[in-house]
Amino acid sequence: MKKLCVLVGVSLALAVSTVSADALKNSLTNIMNEKDAPSMVDLGNINLNAKPRPVKKVRKKRSSKAVVATVNGHKILKKETDSYLSQRTGGKVTNFDNIPPNQKSRLIQEMSLPILVADAAEKGLSDNEKESIYTRTWMQKEALKTKISDDQILEVYNQLTQQAKDNNNTENIPPFDSIKDKLRIQMIEKTIIGKLMENIKIEVLD
Repeated sequence: MKKLCVLVGVSLALAVSTVSADALKNSLTNIMNEKDAPSMVDLGNINLNAKPRPVKKVRKKRSSKAVVATVNGHKILKKETDSYLSQRTGGKVTNFDNIPPNQKSRLIQEMSLPILVADAAEKGLSDNEKESIYTRTWMQKEALKTKISDDQILEVYNQLTQQAKDNNNTENIPPFDSIKDKLRIQMIEKTIIGKLMENIKIEVLD
């Protein structure tokens, strides 16, 4: 009786297994015959010992207006670092994103010096001192743009010499070459002041 039960159980299991296998076969056949069926992946040629290919690192492409660093809260833009980098390398390297991280840090440290000085000056100078610095800086900037030729200086020198002769005071007239630079500075300052006074509006109140 036990043998009979075992044989019946085995027969049923084989029958179920056969039915399941047929169903799976039919299902796979239907999938292969469908037009939109996904293609089967061929795993036969896989090399299990192959090393993974290295992933190529994609360099950042940031806008020139992107903030690349901050110094005590002051933003530094990429276009500023690119410009400074170009100056430091003589135009050989112009993209901040292409240099190693340690060099980026050193570059930002160099660029931070004027920012740190400006912050210190803002805190440590009085309003009068700041005004004096602004005035002197502006005058120097305008002086660089004001051109005075040697011929113009010589003309002024000759006028001064003639005035000294008219006053019988020729003993203290220095040679032209010794005072040429001093006269140039005086003439530049006079030119700048003259431009400032052109459109001046003064109202004296009682």
